[in-house]
Amino acid sequence: MKNAQNPTPTEADQRNALHDLICKFQLAFDLHDWDLLASCLHHEVYTDYSSFRATQPGMQTREEYVALRRQALSNLSMQHNFLNLRIELAADAATGYCNYAIHRFEVRAGAAQDFFHSFGRYVFNFVRADGEWAISGIKQDLTANVGNPELHTGSAAHSKNR
Repeated sequence: MKNAQNPTPTEADQRNALHDLICKFQLAFDLHDWDLLASCLHHEVYTDYSSFRATQPGMQTREEYVALRRQALSNLSMQHNFLNLRIELAADAATGYCNYAIHRFEVRAGAAQDFFHSFGRYVFNFVRADGEWAISGIKQDLTANVGNPELHTGSAAHSKNR
């Protein structure tokens, strides 16, 4: 455990910090807290959402990543969940693997009117600088979508219908 006598975080401390980082990352989407989302990311992020939308994998700045999510998701009420997290640690880098369920709702007049949900697996890459972890890579492997893809402007189905 990290304390005044032992300033080096234990493996358990680091695993807990990475778990907390993914929780913050996903909660930022649900709260539409774009500053919180930015705080979870390294200054550059490799993204691969090609199984979900018609984009090629590649590097983005933190600011580009946040701006794209804000544009695509600000009109939706969401709940992001992850489970079965497995983390591989290596010095100042780590990789996390987990399953996900993302619930998206279009809310009008105070009630959910329509939905678009996604399920699959994530691979997160992390880097640690100055003792703090940040997400440096995100790969989404979609298993299935259910509902109306027109609600999510970033989905491949939405793009095809425009």
